[in-house]
Amino acid sequence: MRDGRRNSESGVVLVAVLGGILIMTMIVFALAISVRAGAEEVRNRKERLEAYYLARGAVFTTSWLLTKMSPAPDSVLHPGQRSIDWEQPTGNVHVDITDEGGKIDINQVQKPLLEKLFLALGYDLEIARPLATAIVDWRDPSSLIHWESAQASGNLLDYDPTSTKYRYGAVEELLNVPGVKPEIFYGHYVRHNDGKIERVPGLIDCITVDSSGSSININYAPYPVLLAVLDMNTQAADDIVAGRNRKPFTSIEDLTRQFPLSLGEEASSTLTTEDSGAFSLLATGQTQGGIVARVLVGVKVPGTDDMPFRIVRWKDSHVQ
Repeated sequence: MRDGRRNSESGVVLVAVLGGILIMTMIVFALAISVRAGAEEVRNRKERLEAYYLARGAVFTTSWLLTKMSPAPDSVLHPGQRSIDWEQPTGNVHVDITDEGGKIDINQVQKPLLEKLFLALGYDLEIARPLATAIVDWRDPSSLIHWESAQASGNLLDYDPTSTKYRYGAVEELLNVPGVKPEIFYGHYVRHNDGKIERVPGLIDCITVDSSGSSININYAPYPVLLAVLDMNTQAADDIVAGRNRKPFTSIEDLTRQFPLSLGEEASSTLTTEDSGAFSLLATGQTQGGIVARVLVGVKVPGTDDMPFRIVRWKDSHVQ
């Protein structure tokens, strides 16, 4: 009987020991998973920082190269060039270059051209005309649109017809204009019958506040801008896109020499191949592990003797 009790106590102790070992094993296993997850998180953070600084460094390198841009064969950047990429020890960088002179300056554009831009973006004239009117009127402090806005806010002191504040300082200010919806400004996506999804450009792709000119650089102009400037001449717009994809145009004469275009006097006077000195740079840094970071920057060249270029906008974590 005593032996049976001893065996029973031994069994209880054995179960307790095994239970303790199991609990310890689970704790060790959980600790290992936690340590591994922490190490992965640290590694990912390190790679994200590497990708960001790859993109950041690419911005400053490309900005400096823009100050040296030349048609000379040994130049790294040539007029009309729309991208550049290179390898770094920690990863790769790619920079998309856009001359803001290829877009329509929203502070100078008049209603007829703006109407054509909306038509080129796929909107009917019934939508294009009032939108163009509202956008241009917003620049005029004495326009009815500001009076109505002051009435709606309940503070008529907001209405000041002598104010100079209504010049657009950033393209995003268009979202304050009545009728300019986010999908009109940012663009939207459509699904075709074959199931493919396509992005339809928005105003943000076609307008600028940085060019300070009325000429449109054909080496950089988005397709809707080309259509608007060329009075909806799709053949001429297609020829320009095809030609610049082979090699940037050096002059408008170079364009008409390659393609038998009838541009018309008004369009010819509006088009150019000269850079505006204002550029947007979309820099992408990618680490060896595949982590990607993007930075979107506005830069103006030349700057001053002490500063060869000037950063005018900076947006981290840019999403395409």
